[in-house]
Amino acid sequence: MQLEIKTDSVEFVVSRAPQPKHDNDGRQKTDRETGELLHVTELVAMDETGAEVIKVTTAGQPRVTKRQPVTVVKLVANPWNIDGRGGVAFRADAIVSVPATPSSATRAATSAGSAGGS
Repeated sequence: MQLEIKTDSVEFVVSRAPQPKHDNDGRQKTDRETGELLHVTELVAMDETGAEVIKVTTAGQPRVTKRQPVTVVKLVANPWNIDGRGGVAFRADAIVSVPATPSSATRAATSAGSAGGS
């Protein structure tokens, strides 16, 4: 069973850059439908109740870097249980960078300009 997660009020930040997802033999896993290589990106998910670190698998390598705010497209949770162990695997259609807002870019430029002083 896949459960789609509503992420409207969640902020995501990359805590570890995307890494190839390997099987037990060390081969990189591929998406069963598309054949694309799978990658895992570690994210900090924050909302009004706190934060949690999750690892999200995507087909294809997201073009994101550590500490970058991102948006997660169609995040689903897949509960699993094998040999008495269990957990939740997260999968998304995509992880994309959040574009910088003009106001934050202006503030950064203004701060940098005033830091030099006269």
